[in-house]
Amino acid sequence: MSGYILEAVNVSKTFHGRRGETTRALTGVDFGVAAGEMVGLVGESGSGKTTLTRILLGIEQPTSGTVRFRGTPRDRFTAEHRRDYFNSVSAVFQNPYSSLNPRRRLWDIITERRSIERRAPKAERRARAIELLELVSLPAEFADRFPHQLSGGQRQRVAIARGLCEDPDVIVLDEPMSALDVSVSAQIANLLLDLQEKFSIGYIFVAHDMHMVRHLCHRVAVLLKGQIVEHGAVADVLGDPRHEYTRRLVAASELRSLEPEEERVRP
Repeated sequence: MSGYILEAVNVSKTFHGRRGETTRALTGVDFGVAAGEMVGLVGESGSGKTTLTRILLGIEQPTSGTVRFRGTPRDRFTAEHRRDYFNSVSAVFQNPYSSLNPRRRLWDIITERRSIERRAPKAERRARAIELLELVSLPAEFADRFPHQLSGGQRQRVAIARGLCEDPDVIVLDEPMSALDVSVSAQIANLLLDLQEKFSIGYIFVAHDMHMVRHLCHRVAVLLKGQIVEHGAVADVLGDPRHEYTRRLVAASELRSLEPEEERVRP
């Protein structure tokens, strides 16, 4: 047993174009996350990060290899396994301005999965939304607001609340701070750490920002052209990179601190 809650095992993915051309997006990828840890997934655009996370979330299927959840391969899931997987793996996406439906109130957005999975009544969903809003440090009266009435940081807190609705074991964080300014990014980062400490959530942190990866993640995997070229403890991989590609990523990252004194990311 690997000890991972969610893992990709020897996963490859090939896309076929309309004219018969093929694109190999992933090749033989092994990647996983355990309870209570944050694993960084880094690489330039086109490296395969999005494809891998979509496969882990069940949005895409691998061409070969498998995804395991609590040790069970996804192709062997029973109906009960599927329900557990659906509720236990969630995501927070990059842009808080486009990831929330502008026509729906926040309580409805936050508890959408509960509506789909359980057909829960409105009163139950609204009560759960208020509980989650308070968990991410937003007032209960926000439940009846619309996304346009919130700031970017508040919207991302709502997106995190939505991701927490079914008490997940794993959350895929798809560059959750990239659309936010520095001080708000630090606040969101600290919120994620607080929630992880409280609930032992496993995070997959997709990022370009090496500074945030250094501060937040326990391990990091470096993707290049669909293959993991370096993987290990953050201090080892980013502190003493062995692969030339990793060295280029580290060198290209901004040297300036993203931690203003009034809003520091917790060490």
